[in-house]
Amino acid sequence: MNATSIKQWVKEAILKRGFNGACGVTGFSDVYTDLMSVQRKEAERICGNNINAFSSKGSIISIAVFHTEKAVKSINIIRDRKVDYEKWNFYADEYSLVNNVLNDVCAQLSSVLDGIPLKATSELGSRVHSVEEYYPYAKISHRVVAEHAGLGTRGKNELIVTKKNGSAVRLNSFLTPRELSREDKVVEDLCGDCRACLDSCRILLNKERLKNYRQQCMERINALNLRYPVCGICVKACYDNGNWRKKTKQ
Repeated sequence: MNATSIKQWVKEAILKRGFNGACGVTGFSDVYTDLMSVQRKEAERICGNNINAFSSKGSIISIAVFHTEKAVKSINIIRDRKVDYEKWNFYADEYSLVNNVLNDVCAQLSSVLDGIPLKATSELGSRVHSVEEYYPYAKISHRVVAEHAGLGTRGKNELIVTKKNGSAVRLNSFLTPRELSREDKVVEDLCGDCRACLDSCRILLNKERLKNYRQQCMERINALNLRYPVCGICVKACYDNGNWRKKTKQ
C-alpha cells in the first residue's frame, strides 16, 4: 500500500466505527529529532533491533479521530448556577470511546502494513502524581507526529488544532520501517489572534507565569472527578470560538 491508500483505509476504518477522522504520514527520523530525550529512549526500545531501519527510511502514520459536536457541547454546562457534571460525563465517556477506536484502528492497520501500533495517550489519573512521571508512559508524542504529518498545528492551549475540528481531536500513531511518500504539507498557524482557549481557563491564561502549569492542570482535571480524568474546557472554547474555521477557508 502507498501513502494515499493507507490514509484512505484509515479514514474508512474510523468511519465504520461511527466517527470522522483524518490521517497523515511523516518520516520517523523527523519525529525522533523533536522528541523529548525520555521519549527518544522509548522509541528506541519500541523499535528494538530494527531502530536503524526505522531511522534510515521508516515512516510514522498519524491517526486522528474527531470528537462529535454533541460531546464537545456537553462540556462544563452551567444550569441554575451549578455545573452539570452528568452532562460533562458524556464528553468523558466519548473520550474513552475515541481512545478505544484509535487503538483498534491502529492495531488493525497491522493487518495491511508491517509495523508497530502504539496506544492512544490517556490521562493516567491516580497512576501518577506528577507530570514528570507521565512522560515515560507517553512513548512517542502523538502531537509531534501529527504536526509533522500535516494534521494540525500546536495551539495556544498546547493541543493540536486541526483544520477540520479545531482541538476536538484524539491522536494515535503507527510506526513502519517502510518509506512512504509524504504528500501533506506542515500546517501553518491556525489560531491567529484568537485566544479563546486561554480566556476559558485561568491556568492556561497564566501558564507563562506559573512554575509548572501542566502539573496544576492535571490536579484540576483529577479534582473534577468525572468518569475519566479529562477536562475539555479549552477544547470547547476552541471549537466554539476558534479562528481555525476562518483560516481553513482561506
